[in-house]
Amino acid sequence: MRSESAPAPDHPHGHPPGIGAPTLPALIYDGDCGFCQRCADWIATRLPAGATIVASQKVDLAAVGLSEEQATDAAWWIDTDGTPHRGHRAIAESLRACGGFWSRLGRLLIVPGVSLLAAAVYELIARNRHRLGCKNCLEKTQRGGPAFD
Repeated sequence: MRSESAPAPDHPHGHPPGIGAPTLPALIYDGDCGFCQRCADWIATRLPAGATIVASQKVDLAAVGLSEEQATDAAWWIDTDGTPHRGHRAIAESLRACGGFWSRLGRLLIVPGVSLLAAAVYELIARNRHRLGCKNCLEKTQRGGPAFD
């Protein structure tokens, strides 16, 4: 995994400390969500050196065609050609980039039928992140934050 600058102390897997366009391909996730952070850390250990993982709060979202609301609502994988993939498709593309067994699992997640189920599971998890140990998400839920509408 590559980042544009040295990792911030609170982001041991090479998350860039400043706002800028990410090196592609990139996985963009909600950095305010503890659950999302744990998932990003997990995938960071499996992705090859050419991929970037970055919190949405630390990247120029406009440079990849995303709004803040979109980036808070779901994970995004941006291909090297700039093609965005949302939610379960972002996870599938991230897994495909890992190679080996994970690549096969990623391809399975986009097979028709399986993709519908994967999308439903992804959305269920996204709506319930606050129940998965994320204090920030719990606070957003109590305030009626955009990720939980």
